[in-house]
Amino acid sequence: MSDEEWVDWVDGDNRVIMAVPRSRMRRERLPHRASYIFISDAGGLLYVQRRTQSKDYCPGMLDACCGGVVQATEPILASALRELEEEMGIRNIPLTSWGDAWLADTDNQVWGSLFSCQYEGQLVLQQSEVEYVVMMSEAEIMSRSAEFTPDSIAALRVWQQRRSKL
Repeated sequence: MSDEEWVDWVDGDNRVIMAVPRSRMRRERLPHRASYIFISDAGGLLYVQRRTQSKDYCPGMLDACCGGVVQATEPILASALRELEEEMGIRNIPLTSWGDAWLADTDNQVWGSLFSCQYEGQLVLQQSEVEYVVMMSEAEIMSRSAEFTPDSIAALRVWQQRRSKL
């Protein structure tokens, strides 16, 4: 039995087709689910991650948010909270939900669930996934968008649009 992570392959309406190994999802670029958590400080700067070279998607790139692939049958909020704790060491913090969005590029098709939170405190980075964290404004992130994972930039645009409607 493999220790490989299993994820839900979903259709265009975000309905589960079946669980598949993560390696198959990446190899065949199957639509799946992921969480995107925008973490800001009191001044509105975002915590930006540098991804490790060992990541299976966009290794070494910057990421405008925390998050990751939702495991098969895992509730989305549980996934977001798990990723926040695993990657950044942040726990017991309320998340604001910004809904789901279809985010697709040439290498990735994902139903992303967007969240945000404000945090001031120590980080405990997951060394296997996060090299380091820097603080950036949304404008700086957008001006350097080519350095970022395409899905995190797409998620940031959706988040900005949804916040502007408040």
